[in-house]
Amino acid sequence: MLWWLRARRVTTYLSGALLAFTVLTVLLQDTVARLPSFLTGGDNPVVAMLLVPVPLYATLLLCLENRLPAEATAVRTVRLWDVGLALATVAAASLVGLVLGAVLDAPAALSLGRNTAFLCGLALCVRPLTGPAGVMVPVAWLTAVMLFGFRQGHPLFWTVLPREPGDPASLVAATVSLLVGLLALALHRPPTRT
Repeated sequence: MLWWLRARRVTTYLSGALLAFTVLTVLLQDTVARLPSFLTGGDNPVVAMLLVPVPLYATLLLCLENRLPAEATAVRTVRLWDVGLALATVAAASLVGLVLGAVLDAPAALSLGRNTAFLCGLALCVRPLTGPAGVMVPVAWLTAVMLFGFRQGHPLFWTVLPREPGDPASLVAATVSLLVGLLALALHRPPTRT
């Protein structure tokens, strides 16, 4: 397992990304950015906290792309360790969001775990089809949410990310996205670099 951690560069990359995630959460808290809306012609009040998971899930995908040539014939369950790494990343993001949301009294931080789960799941779902370029699919989702996902200041049902922390439909969407993404991660064997 030690070689797997070194090959994935977890201690170097992912720990730094989690630190950046925490710092961004503290700095942004409930900051609202006014972005243009293409549906209403006005502006959308978008909570800047929606962008906080992007560096974390992107770094997770970077770690998952770091493979050794020996993994093509590995007997050990390397793909299950990758699934565990993705779950641990989402769990750490959830913990940071819950703790900082309670300590800083920032309601937007409470949905960071759900948002990270949704974005990670979305990226992992498309990764078998797009490879490393799949990291941009959640960014496209975020862009669509910011530009088309609000009507008169309220998020539409499909947006998932800006919804209230306890919204049942968003929780189900994030859970399904993460589970399907983890299944894709467990079943797909990406090519190794030589």
